[in-house]
Amino acid sequence: MGAIGHNHYLFVEDYSLIYDEDTGEMIPNQNGIKFISMCREQVNSSGKVIAGTDGITIAYNSVIHLDTSVLPIELGKTIIVSNDSEGKDIRIKGSILRFTEGLLHNRLWV
Repeated sequence: MGAIGHNHYLFVEDYSLIYDEDTGEMIPNQNGIKFISMCREQVNSSGKVIAGTDGITIAYNSVIHLDTSVLPIELGKTIIVSNDSEGKDIRIKGSILRFTEGLLHNRLWV
């Protein structure tokens, strides 16, 4: 389970093959998403901007707070933050603009 206050579910779009435990075969990922971690989404309601990897400032929609155990996710990947564990009650869907690893938590910006 996630840290205290991490009451949302982070998924990444993934259409790769997955292992079917019943048949032992590799099959296509049916729903196209992969669960990454519990998280907390914080909406950018004040219009803050971040510096991108190239130094250009970028306006973002939300910052997602994650446990430090979450490995970096590739920039540009599409993520989904959902209110439910199946990824159906979507809060936000977008491309990763930045990912940082910290001592207390990791963050990504969408």
